[in-house]
Amino acid sequence: DLASVIQNDAAGIGLFRSEFLYLEKETFPTEEEQFQVYKQVAETMAGKPVIIRTLDIGADKQCDYFELKKEENPAMGCRAIRICLTRPEIFKTQLRALFRASAYGNLQIMYPMITSVWEVEAIAKIVEEVKAELTAQNLQFGDPKQGIMIETPAAVMVSRELAK
Repeated sequence: DLASVIQNDAAGIGLFRSEFLYLEKETFPTEEEQFQVYKQVAETMAGKPVIIRTLDIGADKQCDYFELKKEENPAMGCRAIRICLTRPEIFKTQLRALFRASAYGNLQIMYPMITSVWEVEAIAKIVEEVKAELTAQNLQFGDPKQGIMIETPAAVMVSRELAK
């Protein structure tokens, strides 16, 4: 929808739903495939903010190749950041692509379905690993703003701790 965004002179993109990169494929998108999409968005938006939500799969958004177990209440089950933290290879691939693409514009990263400070700390650890890997490989990357979605009751209850 970039053409529509530009045509309507949008001030930015407030929520880029990255899961569509996964939903539209038969297999996991590669780092390079994701990088090219994110880079194109960053360059097209020419410095305007683009907030990309990391993978929010599960619940009503299913991909067969993820092989997720059927759950009684998938909205509260294994989805979004919980999948990313239990399958770090998927998460790191996306983060590598996002950090690389952030060198080409004002990309920002938002983590969905956060429920605890522990998750934010785990994300920070993985982000540091990704940055170290990119540095070791001499790949260019930016320093995107990062944040979380306060969308779960648990996050609301610990929002003061999460804000720190």
